[in-house]
This record gives sequence, structure tokens and C-alpha cells, in this order.
Amino acid sequence: MRLNFLDKRVVLGFVGFLFGTVGLVQAQSLEKKSKPYDARLKNVQEILKQGKIGPGVDSLDAILADYPKADEIYFTKAILFAQMRNQDAAIDAIKAALEIQQKPEYLSFAVDAFKSKNDADSALIYLDKLINIDENNTASLKRERIMLLFNGGYKDVALEYFLKTKEIETPSDTLDMVGSVLLNDAGDYNAVIGLLKPWADKGTKLAQVYGQLAQAYNLSKNSKLALEYINKGIQTSQEDFLYFDLADLYRLDKKNKLSFDALKKGFQSKKIDFGDKNRIIMTLMGPKSPYSNAQLLELANILVEVHPRIAESHMAKGQVLWLNEDKTAAQSSLAVAVSMNPYQIDAWRMLMSLDMDKGEFDQAIAHGGEALHYVANNSTILYFTSMAYLMKKDTENSRKFMEAALNNAQDETPFLQANIYGGLGDIYNTLKMYKESDAAYMEAIRLDSTNVTAMNNLAYYLSLRKERLDEATKYAAMATKLQPNNGTFEDTYAWVLFADGKYEDALVWIQKAMKNTNPPTAVLLEHYGDILVKLGKTGEALKQWNLALEKGLDSDESKQKVKRKIETKSYVE
Repeated sequence: MRLNFLDKRVVLGFVGFLFGTVGLVQAQSLEKKSKPYDARLKNVQEILKQGKIGPGVDSLDAILADYPKADEIYFTKAILFAQMRNQDAAIDAIKAALEIQQKPEYLSFAVDAFKSKNDADSALIYLDKLINIDENNTASLKRERIMLLFNGGYKDVALEYFLKTKEIETPSDTLDMVGSVLLNDAGDYNAVIGLLKPWADKGTKLAQVYGQLAQAYNLSKNSKLALEYINKGIQTSQEDFLYFDLADLYRLDKKNKLSFDALKKGFQSKKIDFGDKNRIIMTLMGPKSPYSNAQLLELANILVEVHPRIAESHMAKGQVLWLNEDKTAAQSSLAVAVSMNPYQIDAWRMLMSLDMDKGEFDQAIAHGGEALHYVANNSTILYFTSMAYLMKKDTENSRKFMEAALNNAQDETPFLQANIYGGLGDIYNTLKMYKESDAAYMEAIRLDSTNVTAMNNLAYYLSLRKERLDEATKYAAMATKLQPNNGTFEDTYAWVLFADGKYEDALVWIQKAMKNTNPPTAVLLEHYGDILVKLGKTGEALKQWNLALEKGLDSDESKQKVKRKIETKSYVE
């Protein structure tokens, strides 16, 4: 399957290429009129130059407290937050500026901000407003609108708008380039070739023409012409991002070394935007990557070398290092990322997850406290801090942070809310608050019907209490269906069946769990023995119980219970 190094960037990035000229209005149209807060704004600029982002934002807020109609200050905040990659805060700030005055540069910024969040519907609202007031950039704004419609899923509308625009606009390679994206997606490769080949043959400098033309040829099973036009594009346009297209074509021809060499050239280029490279390396970390982990690390090292001042480059390197099982080095890279941008929640999340993966729970808690200094009451950070306390067996603090996470999660995704409720289920169960625990698990499942962890845990704890076993069976079965070959979930299903007296069925599932758990845990071995003894296979049961003792159970009470089973050669509650 294609990795499509180019395709998504064309849809999202090419519009930025076209729209970038409009963004220059920011520098050209701001009136240089004296403002009563000019001296204070200059002081803020000095603070920001020193890297003091928090104090800088506080100073801007102080100006706004005295001058609440200062739209330029809101715009400055929006730019600052965007540079920090805090898009939600940037959007709030630009909306505030637009409520005061609808300037072209503000509308342009709003479009870009919503595009960065893949929110094409909102971007279109602000783009249409911009089209109505900016008569100097009609052609580029129409091209922008075509791509936003396409990216927003309105493909038929986008194609219709393109054809109408083509009828009334002067022929151009940029407009035909935009149309080719729509036609390639629709599978009309001959139409793409008809649109773009004349421009490529004339030697257009627009690199995207060669990329889209090569894609059309490749999808038409003509890899020779695809490679020919990509190489022509690299020579003619001098645009390095075509190396990504070249890498894609070589990979599809199963020439992996040539593919990786071309990919490296793209990563080494300082002309290519960091976002394009970061998107690619994130894609390559997926399960179907054509490159080795060592090659991914080479790309990550290049990313940091070329973009050393972007926190996300260090985040990417941290993820690749973690993938390579170099957890200490991964922690270092993620620590650099949060030191560069302490408002980057994903970097904190990954760092805390890595701390917990290494069993360094105190460090995860410390990182959570540091993160909350910058992103106070953030539900994601509160959740991970709670999990660190829970793994440390500090249930009271875990409960405090998880309930705080829930209280601040009203605007979060159902996925995160479901995880928080699942965490509360675990905590309340530990505190023997069974009614509250069951309710929390049920809410987690309601919010996310694929939350297999909540299903598994609810089923397991109901089986231990021998309550609502029909319900426990349903959720245990759902978990194994949604995530097959998971030994933990299969063990739970076996134990629910055991609690319900269905020993033959339980044996089937415990044997599946044994097969899919390597090495088997002490609890799994104990359960296997319990099921075997109920089926009259005492000798085999004794073997499993002895193995459980050798493996090491988690408490003296559990050890003593298994010893009694061995002594009595029978199941003990």
C-alpha cells in the first residue's frame, strides 16, 4: 500500500504554498500608528527574545486588561501561541482579535490555524469572509477554497467549483495543479496527464505539477514516465520536497535502498518545512513501515540536526529511540522537547508514559507536577499523574488526581474521558467502592465502545465477586473479540466462565491464554490449575500450582492460598 509521502502534503500543504502570499499582508497592512501601549509591547518583545514565554504572555494579558480593544495584542498572542504549537490558544486569541476588527491578516491567520487542526469547515468560514474583503488575491483564494472543500470531504463540490473557476480564470499551472489533486483522487489519471503534461513539458517551475503528474503516471502503471518526470521536476524546479515523491516511487518499485537515499535527501533539506518531515516520520513509525528501526533513527537524527530548535523534532527522536528500546536516551530527547516548549502536552504525556514504562513512578509524578505548572488543570497530565500514583500503590493521591482529571475533562474527547472513567474504575475497585467502580467502567464503555480494558476489568472484578455473571460474560467476550489473541483478556474470559461453573468452556479459553502469554504469569498458572482440578485433572493442576509458586505470587496471602490448594489437592476460595 502506498505511504503517499506526497498526497496528504499536497492536500494540506500546497494550499499553504498558495495562501502564503496572502499571509504577507500581515507584514504590509499593519498600520504604523502610535498606540498608548507601544512601549509596553516593545518590552514584551524583549522578554520573549530571552525565551521567557510565560512572563511574555502574562505581560500581553496585562496590556489587554488596560486596553481590552487592542486587537493587535490579541493577534500578537495568537502568533505567539501558534509558534509554541498551542493551536487551541492561538485560535481563541485570533477569534478575540476578529471580534474587535475583521482585518485580512487576522482572517488569514484564522484560516491557517484551523487548517493546522484539520478543521476545514471552520477554515472555510473564515476564508469566505476573506474572499469578500480581499480583492487583490482572488485567484489564490479560490484555489485555497477548492482545496479546503476537498480536504473537508466535499469532493464533488470541490470539483464543481474547480471546473467553474477554470472557465472564468486565466489558464495557469497553479489552478490546473489544484484540479489534478481532485482528479487523481477520483481516479481520472488521463485527465490529470492531459492537464499537467503540457506544463511539465514547458518546464514549469511549479514543483507540485511534476509530483502530481508522476503520481498519475504511476497509478496508470507507467513507472518509467513517473520517474522521468519526477527527476525532471527536481532539476527544473530545484524543490527538494520532490525527493519524497522519488522515494515513494522507488519504494513501490521495491528499490528500498534508492528509496531511503531519496528520503534522506529530503530530510537533509533546510528548504522543506519541518511539518512535512514530521508527518512522514510519524507515518513510518507505524506497523507497516518499509524501513528498519535503525533507518528511522537515522532520519530522526537528521531531523534534530536540521531543526534543532523545534521541540517536536526532539519528540520524534524520543519516539524512535523508544521504538529502538533505548529508553534512557528516549527520556533525554523528550526532556529536551519539554524544556524547549513546556506547553507541549503530548511531549509531557510521552515522557511520563516512558517514566512509568521504566518503573520510575516518582519521576513520572515529578514530571506531572512540572507540567501542571505550565498547563494547570490539564486533564491529560492529571490522568497520567494519577496513573503514576496508582502504579506506586498510592491510591488516595491517585484518586485525587483522577477525579481532578474528570472535573477538567468536559471539553476533552470521548476517548480521553473514557480512559479517565476506566482509571476511576480501577481506583474505586482498589478502595472497595464496588458500586462506584462498576458505574465508572460502564461509563467508560458508553463513551468508547471499543474500550477493551474497561470491559476486561469490569468482567474480571464482577467474576471475583460472583456478581452479574451474565453481564461479565458479555463484556469478557466482547474484549476478546475486539482484541483477539490477548492472553490477559482470554484469562479473564476463562475466569468468568469458571465463576459461572462452565469449566469445559473455561478450559478452552485458559489454554488460549497460556498460548498467547509468554512467559505465563503466576496468576494465569494458578487459574489454569483451578480449572484443571474442577475437571478432575488433579495431577496436571498440581503441576500448574507449583509453577505458580515458583513464578512468585504478588502477596503472602496468595502464596498461602496456593499452598493450601497443593496440600488439599483441591480448589480453595
